[in-house]
Amino acid sequence: MKNNIFSAIIGGAFLAILICGFIANLIIPDKTFSAEENRILQQSPKFSISHYIDGRYENKVEKYHNDQFLFRNTFIHVKSAADTAMGKVEANGVYLGKDGYLLEDISTPSGDWMSSTTESIIKFKQKYPSIKMNFMLVPNAANILSDKLPDSVVLADQNKYIDKFNSRIKNDGIKIIDVRKTFKNKKDKVQLYYRTDHHWTSDGAYIAFKKAAKILDLDISNESFTPYVVKRDFRGTLSSKSGFRNGLDDNITIYLPSRDDYLPSIIHYSDTKKKTTEFFEMDNLDTKDAYTVFGGSNHPLYTIQTPTVSQEKLLIVKDSYANSFIPFISQYYRKVVVVDPRYFFDDINTIIKSEEITQVLFLYNANTFFKDNSLEMMLS
Repeated sequence: MKNNIFSAIIGGAFLAILICGFIANLIIPDKTFSAEENRILQQSPKFSISHYIDGRYENKVEKYHNDQFLFRNTFIHVKSAADTAMGKVEANGVYLGKDGYLLEDISTPSGDWMSSTTESIIKFKQKYPSIKMNFMLVPNAANILSDKLPDSVVLADQNKYIDKFNSRIKNDGIKIIDVRKTFKNKKDKVQLYYRTDHHWTSDGAYIAFKKAAKILDLDISNESFTPYVVKRDFRGTLSSKSGFRNGLDDNITIYLPSRDDYLPSIIHYSDTKKKTTEFFEMDNLDTKDAYTVFGGSNHPLYTIQTPTVSQEKLLIVKDSYANSFIPFISQYYRKVVVVDPRYFFDDINTIIKSEEITQVLFLYNANTFFKDNSLEMMLS
């Protein structure tokens, strides 16, 4: 009898928790952005017959419930702690690697994605034959630092997908800026990626800039920067996403010009209407996502004007990897227009014409690029 009463109490309490959680999920407004994971969260999808038939609606509903679940971050941390105690080396697509590295799984693009995205880029170039276009698709840490993965883990071959993508667009007048060989040669000498975050470090971005300068015909012979460590206890998105606390704290370094003739830039953010001469938001070093020290956040559109001799005007189409790269390249263009297709919903053709763009640089990391269709949507 007592056992039955105890079971009923436990069952009732569990049911009450489920009901309260369900009600709370209905009442509490949906979150649009996860600072823990530095990504946009799935919102409640709109029903349509076509999306239901091809399965997209069900996938979005499932992702919506996963993203908006009450106390989601707490459950991730608890689960990760339990997994680590049992010797597991993967949590939420993040692997517990060697030397304090957390390594994100490799994204694999579908055949449909590859076809539609490359076609949109090729058509875009055909529309503007006189505009020089370059594409830098940056490999991720699990590619370059594959030796840091757990011994039992074998991930998808990212190089195969990068090679396939590059080969499809390079024959249509788009130059490829490929940093893979350079990164492989530097990986044991320089920390190219953060240990706990999915971004490259400022050192990685600077090495990529020097590689890009050769392809873009920029004279950087007089270039001079001094690196400064501005944060020593950075824990990034991969630590938050996985819940792993085994990764080592990272340093965040910024590069400041040490040339006397360095030209100041004026940066204008269209979304916030803010104008500044500073590329770095130092106050953001004390926030959860300290990587936003580079530019503040992912803005849909902003412009950088520099009083250079050059009259070239560059459009950068990018993801967040470009944020730590942009301060290096600003000195070489009269105007740089930066667009993030994930947040930009206006007409890119209007921007090209009104800003009199003469060059375009696409800059993405492969993982973000291969699972995102915002570029295709913007170009189409």
